[in-house]
Amino acid sequence: MARTPGRTLVRTGAPKKPRLPRFNSDQEERDFWARHSVEEFAGDLRDLDVAIRPPRTEQIAVRLYKDDLDALRSLAAERDMGHTTLARIVLEGWLAQSRGKTRVTRRHARRSA
Repeated sequence: MARTPGRTLVRTGAPKKPRLPRFNSDQEERDFWARHSVEEFAGDLRDLDVAIRPPRTEQIAVRLYKDDLDALRSLAAERDMGHTTLARIVLEGWLAQSRGKTRVTRRHARRSA
């Protein structure tokens, strides 16, 4: 197709919509959202059915063998979270299964000290 002087070719189809990427780390996700607005991806978003529960108020003490505690700490470190957080997630998941509820997958952000 020959170009006519003073004219440019433009795409007539719908503009390409950006896709919401998958992130390999929390830092990568933070960097992305620092440069983008959620409004750019409004079409990719969907409503979630999430129950918001009040803050946890009760505490328990659990005695573990040293080897088990070391293993718990190691597994938690692999997931970039504290060992007490991992223990709580496992316990809450088990309780939800025992009650017959489907478990909701959550991303846990690590609290800064």
